[in-house]
Amino acid sequence: MAKLNKYKSVKDFTINGLDLDGFDSWLITFKNKLKKIIISERKRRNMSQSDLAKLLGTTQSVVSRIETGLSKNITIDYLLKVITALGISPKEAMEDVA
Repeated sequence: MAKLNKYKSVKDFTINGLDLDGFDSWLITFKNKLKKIIISERKRRNMSQSDLAKLLGTTQSVVSRIETGLSKNITIDYLLKVITALGISPKEAMEDVA
């Protein structure tokens, strides 16, 4: 696999390194931005992953997989559910990542 550091951005890597089309590249980048908002807001609120998991009715390992990007089937809808549970409106989140 190609080295990540030779690419200028995630978008460059997904398009040129992984040979994904523009939409798939955008989707990966969009999800990563939402994930960063989740991590930042959880930490700002001094919440543990377990605290967030309880708020969502799931387990700490699910939250960990979301934050590390190891959850392959995570949807934008679910990420927005997490963001909403943290008190951020989906509209505000979408503006932050657009």
